Amino acid sequence: MSVQRIERKEYLDKLIAFRDKKLIKVVTGIRRCGKSTIMEIYQDYLREQGVTGEA
Repeated sequence: MSVQRIERKEYLDKLIAFRDKKLIKVVTGIRRCGKSTIMEIYQDYLREQGVTGEA
């Protein structure tokens, strides 16, 4: 079974804009609105950019 993600370009662009800022990013919203999904999409973006999980 394939899971379809809704493209949240506006939210992803905001996360990308603050990528190199030394601020804590907080994603808020009601239950089941896609908070975890947008973070998964952001993780995929970072991996595509060559960012690894190493600290």
